[in-house]
Amino acid sequence: MKEKAWFNIVFMLVCTAVFTGILSGVYAYSRPIIQANTGVIGITAQMNALGISVPAGGETDLESYYKEIISEENINGMTVYKYESENGRLYYAIPFEGSGLWGKITGIIALDQDLKTVIGMDFISQNETPGLGGRIEEEWFKEQFRGITLFEEGDPIRFPASGSEGQVDAITGATATSTAVAGIINESIREARSKLGGGH
Repeated sequence: MKEKAWFNIVFMLVCTAVFTGILSGVYAYSRPIIQANTGVIGITAQMNALGISVPAGGETDLESYYKEIISEENINGMTVYKYESENGRLYYAIPFEGSGLWGKITGIIALDQDLKTVIGMDFISQNETPGLGGRIEEEWFKEQFRGITLFEEGDPIRFPASGSEGQVDAITGATATSTAVAGIINESIREARSKLGGGH
């Protein structure tokens, strides 16, 4: 009986070691692929937020085109992505990140050079409830940010409420996620206004 118990323990340890090794191998193999996909998602989100059409073609074509038109800069400790539009206006693509209801929400908010107008917004990742908070990735929700004028005092972006002025609609049944998104974006806009000033 004692020998059987030892055998079971040794068998479990061997199995654990084998499966851990397999998982480690799979992770090591897939890590570069995951990182590449994450990079493409980030590039696409930036371009969507800036209102730039994503060119058809492979991943290499997208990255080459991106590097030609968008530059990454560090301004007063803040990473921003700069793009000059066809009419000569400078746009900033600013990463945002914060906690949603169920996990981290990351994305890009693009602002005009005067930091008073939203060019567009897109998400990179989110873990909100499908059919509720997860609807923040629906086009109607993201597109309503495009072109809005930011408030100068208080929160730059606001959801409408009964009897008060607002700009964008929250998602019905997902108030917590909507409020979290507004808070995350507003924090990034306030940081941009503080560090970028009136444009560069």
